[in-house]
Amino acid sequence: MLLTLGAIFAVAGAWVLGQWAVRGRTASQSRMGTRFLVEVGILAGVWGPAYLGGGWLLAGVLVLAWLCTRELYATLKVGGERPWAGVGVAVTLGAILFVYQSPDAAGWLFPVALGLYGALRWIVSSRQAAPDSPLARVTSTGLGFVYPGLCLAVFLSLGLREEGFGYAIFFYGLVEANDVFAYLVGSGIGKRKIFPVLSPNKTLEGVVGGLLGTVAVGFAFSFAVPDFGPLRVASAALLIGLAGLGGDLFASALKRRAGVKDYGNLVPTQGGVLDVYDAFFFVTPVFYGFLELTSG
Repeated sequence: MLLTLGAIFAVAGAWVLGQWAVRGRTASQSRMGTRFLVEVGILAGVWGPAYLGGGWLLAGVLVLAWLCTRELYATLKVGGERPWAGVGVAVTLGAILFVYQSPDAAGWLFPVALGLYGALRWIVSSRQAAPDSPLARVTSTGLGFVYPGLCLAVFLSLGLREEGFGYAIFFYGLVEANDVFAYLVGSGIGKRKIFPVLSPNKTLEGVVGGLLGTVAVGFAFSFAVPDFGPLRVASAALLIGLAGLGGDLFASALKRRAGVKDYGNLVPTQGGVLDVYDAFFFVTPVFYGFLELTSG
């Protein structure tokens, strides 16, 4: 696994250096180099802790949860909501510590919390509760607890398994592949806008190209999940591609509702940390559910 990943980074780095050598280090090329280094760091932020496991994995998940939950609550506040940010962050970190002690708890904790959040959101919407009402504040606080909080708790549960590093390589690699292929195909031949209001840059060609590329990369990364047969690899890849698209649209909807472009500015060329990992968080419980349903 490590040799394969090293080869991927080496080829990508050589390509960036080659572009500089042929075309000169223009502003756009420098930005490309910066983005490449950032992408390496983004991948390392997930794969590194997953490889080290144990306390390192817990520490990585806690840091990501702290950063991303804070960014989400700050964005919700810009949009006029009133979450109890400090309480939400504290409860989220506590839930992650609980899952570290009882990894199987993620299997019931996430769906229960998601169901409760959905019910609260429906009640708030039907009553048209004011943003500063206790019910509305509990609901907006609960969003950060579920997403990204418990999504990361599910990732922790997966990472603590014997096959955890392989799972992280497989499904997060496919999340990134879906994003890359969708961007390349969409920017190259994309014409038909598929989500003109929610995500104006997305095209039908880009979405289809992203899904096809994700399935192809799924077979290339199948070494990370040796117990997956061809049908299971293809099914997982297609599901990850669709869930990644859903995660991207969900994050875009939250930002549009708040009237902001990015969740923050901590990551050069990308925005906030939540902007980087939004699809990953969304895919994680979907992949967990896929494993549970197909493990037999």
